[in-house]
Amino acid sequence: MKHSLHITMPATLEAANHRRLLRWVTAAGAGAMLALSSLVQAQGAFPNKPIKIVVPYSTGTGSDTLARTIGQNITEKTGHPVIIENREGAGSLIGTLAVAKAAPDGYTILMAANTLVILPSQKLKPPYNPVTDFSPIVKVAAIPLVLSATPSLNINTVKELIAYAKANPGKLNYGTSGPGPSQNEMELFKQAVGIDVVEIPYKNTAQAMTDLIGGQLALFPAVGPLVLQHLKSGRAKGIAIFDKQRSPQMPDVPAMTDEVSVPGYVATPVWYGFVAPAKTPPDIVAALGTMIQNAMASPEVNARLVSLGAQPLPATTEQFTLEIKNEYEKSSSLAKALGTAK
Repeated sequence: MKHSLHITMPATLEAANHRRLLRWVTAAGAGAMLALSSLVQAQGAFPNKPIKIVVPYSTGTGSDTLARTIGQNITEKTGHPVIIENREGAGSLIGTLAVAKAAPDGYTILMAANTLVILPSQKLKPPYNPVTDFSPIVKVAAIPLVLSATPSLNINTVKELIAYAKANPGKLNYGTSGPGPSQNEMELFKQAVGIDVVEIPYKNTAQAMTDLIGGQLALFPAVGPLVLQHLKSGRAKGIAIFDKQRSPQMPDVPAMTDEVSVPGYVATPVWYGFVAPAKTPPDIVAALGTMIQNAMASPEVNARLVSLGAQPLPATTEQFTLEIKNEYEKSSSLAKALGTAK
């Protein structure tokens, strides 16, 4: 009879080997997890490729100049390339929708302005919702909107304007280039103080300014850089600035709040800021905000903004988010009241 040889390992030795094996597996697993974690972190580091800023207007505009100035500074400071892409058309709609539909990864953001909230407020079926379709990053600057008057108009203050307009309803007119900050602010002002001033639409702001200088147009809410030279030469008069503060470039022109105090009425300048697609992770939004704010702190960027007539704004993401919501509600209510929504 054959006998098989069977060796029984002592229980203590078997247990010891089992513990060593378990420690090896655990260590190996931990090492693998650590390697995986490092890989994920490396892949997820932001930014690790160029950031694209979409400007929904043509080159040379205020939005384009601001985006290029800030983008260049970010590139120089961080070494991460920032690309400017101009996608103009449909009053900023084409570029804005492109960003709304982009991947929410922080690599495609929008150089936004007041039209971000004004454009959808003018539509019965809005093409996008500025509150829910975007993640605000930070507001960076404002350019004053000046309520300008033709020199031949015997009106020099807002109080005189209100008094005349109430005594002569419909006799004064003002120019705009269609839906946008100028029209929005003027209509809100009219509604707040209860006056009737007729809107005259123009194809562009240059034509409106020409008629204001020539006396064919009484009033024109124009951005500071467009009207500043004419104020200095006396070819136009500055009645007030649609803001809560005076502009350093036009210290003699009062802020609207210096002249008008109506509950619920807040004048808003032309502002500029950055937004990302909705659902962009908060840490990426914060990283973008930090890069942009660091660029804004640069003396070179500030000097460039001042030369454009822009005022730097230290608005946080939270403030910017609330302001977009409030402005959209205000603009939508105005469009409904005026019956301009189509």
